[in-house]
Amino acid sequence: PALFHDLLKGIDAHRCAGDIYDYNLIQVTGNKSGLHSGETIIAENNRTLLFEPDSPFMTGETVTVKLLRQINTIENQPTPMLSFNFRISEHDLNKIKGHSNKFLLGEYEGVNNPNCISMLRKDASGPVYSEMIDSLPEDFPNIEVDSLNNPAPGYIFLAPFISSWSYVGNNYLIILDNYGVPIYYRQYTGNLFDFKKQITGVLTYFCSPSENFLIMDSLYNVIDSISIKNGYGNDPHELLILENNHSIMIGTDWQQVRMDTIVSGGNPNATVIGIIIQEQDENKNVVFQWRSWDHFQITDATYDIDLTDSVIDYAHSNAIEVDSDGNLLLSSRHLDEVTKINRQTGDIIWRWGGEYCENNQFTFIDDPIGFSHQHDIRKLSNGNYTVFDNGNLHSPPFSRYAEYQLDETNKLAYLVWEYINDPVSYSMAMGDGRRLPNHNTFIGWGTGTSPAISEIKPNGDVALFITLPDTILNYRGFKFPWKTNLFVGNPDSLIFGYVPLGDSLEMSLEIINNSNQQIEINDIFYRYSAYKVNAVLPIVLAPYATEGISIAFKPGTYGDYFDDLHLRWNKEGQRIAQVVPLIGSTDPNYNSVEPDVELSDFYLSQNYPNPFNPSTKINYSVPQLSQVHIKIYDVLGNEIETLVNEEKPAGNYEINFNAFELPSGVYFYQLRAGDFIRTKKMILLK
Repeated sequence: PALFHDLLKGIDAHRCAGDIYDYNLIQVTGNKSGLHSGETIIAENNRTLLFEPDSPFMTGETVTVKLLRQINTIENQPTPMLSFNFRISEHDLNKIKGHSNKFLLGEYEGVNNPNCISMLRKDASGPVYSEMIDSLPEDFPNIEVDSLNNPAPGYIFLAPFISSWSYVGNNYLIILDNYGVPIYYRQYTGNLFDFKKQITGVLTYFCSPSENFLIMDSLYNVIDSISIKNGYGNDPHELLILENNHSIMIGTDWQQVRMDTIVSGGNPNATVIGIIIQEQDENKNVVFQWRSWDHFQITDATYDIDLTDSVIDYAHSNAIEVDSDGNLLLSSRHLDEVTKINRQTGDIIWRWGGEYCENNQFTFIDDPIGFSHQHDIRKLSNGNYTVFDNGNLHSPPFSRYAEYQLDETNKLAYLVWEYINDPVSYSMAMGDGRRLPNHNTFIGWGTGTSPAISEIKPNGDVALFITLPDTILNYRGFKFPWKTNLFVGNPDSLIFGYVPLGDSLEMSLEIINNSNQQIEINDIFYRYSAYKVNAVLPIVLAPYATEGISIAFKPGTYGDYFDDLHLRWNKEGQRIAQVVPLIGSTDPNYNSVEPDVELSDFYLSQNYPNPFNPSTKINYSVPQLSQVHIKIYDVLGNEIETLVNEEKPAGNYEINFNAFELPSGVYFYQLRAGDFIRTKKMILLK
């Protein structure tokens, strides 16, 4: 379509269907196909006027577009008399796109060994774990959690696939808990990429052989699909759905180029892959489009890209991000470059790249090598930028996750944080990273490395470490809060509180079917032998029906028992689970509330409420002027936060502790004042 970017009003209809010449507004003429009738559309953003021709243009022709009369903007200013032309490709793109997503996704060919039998690793931490035996399909990838150190709450999204492009078989969409237990999987024949939760709450993933992005709701129903328009090829690297339901994605523009006129030894009939950025509104109208052919040169590619080859992927863009000013950030792996693009005009604002980037405008500070063949440019809430630095052209090659502060005025890039595996690892392709709400960093390591997934604390400690077999690739990994609404538990968590050692307590749980289909709960999973579910399986729920079960808590040793009850609907090639947290303790101070005390001694109360989410109150008293310290620690003794560090006169005090950025778990708070030291335990449940 021909696009006019402006704030438009004064057109006779929102969608001017039929013969647009009645309105004397737009004239569209092909030098071969002649005058075109069509439909004029004002896009949802009221900034874009589109023309959809009734018949296609012809290959190789030049199309001229003219605005025949002025239109007033919403500021009541007239638009100029616009006129432009564009050229239709000489070639049928579908005929020269005869290459798989292998070429797009990372130049990696692994061992063709799909015989990966899953047996999830048993976690031995905490008191009296039962055997973690999970019944999974035989070809389900073997996922092992090798380190678990108080990771952030949320669920892990993966789309692993067999690392051989000749492999024809099943791959999986997977959502895991922090223990590596699947709460959702679905089997697919074909490759799957970029499985994630969008800001609007829907789930999206790219699926081949359908070659487009599919959209799922919280019931795991596929409710829509989206693909690139205007004849370009779909690229599986990125789909962003914005809060206004606009979609931004990458496309490919394959053209035949006489490379012998560009480089010595070039192929006179080479296929060169250009890049398209396309934004579609909620009605899937194209409201912004950007072409690498208009802004990048083929020779901008780094030295390791063979420009004499028959197929040349000179940019290989792999990520898009919306910057805080609304403009676009584009990561192009084969340019070693992140490009900032004006979202209104398409002009390049700046080009930022590593040591071998031909057009880098920035000076790196405290980082002499910059990044190389990077993935996943992201803008952080603190204003900094992150990339997954694959490091192909580092000497020797190594991979890392790096955070930079950019001075866009003086073109300076300060390296402020990085994470490198120990031992150092190298991921030649794929990979990503995200900063989590608790400031941990969640990293997917792409190809050829162990671990496959890391979660790293700000001090560099490993919170989570997950491995996959070396026959498995995973393009990206994510962690999001997530809960299916297909069926739910009521209440959404069971808090048994204090139960004396040897005693038991039983609680009821309702399972509610929120859908119009029959659901069958045919498997129940939990880890602690202290819990026991009293239910006869399968539990069959008619549409919108409710069934009750009971769960007993009988602790066998002293300690706190955090568990998750997985209510599962397992069927062929698919699992849907609802997770209900279980919390119990043999600590008599678990849920106590202490009365007010006289100012005759130092005093520290039990926090209230306990458990809490996300805030709780702590009372304390000092009988005399004292230097007071109150600090929060995790179960490993790591200091989390200082609540009080000042001199206090005699008196009773109350403080509020907000733990919205912390994961569920046991924490300790300690009062120090002179020689007085008192420590108590509290439980955060999210």
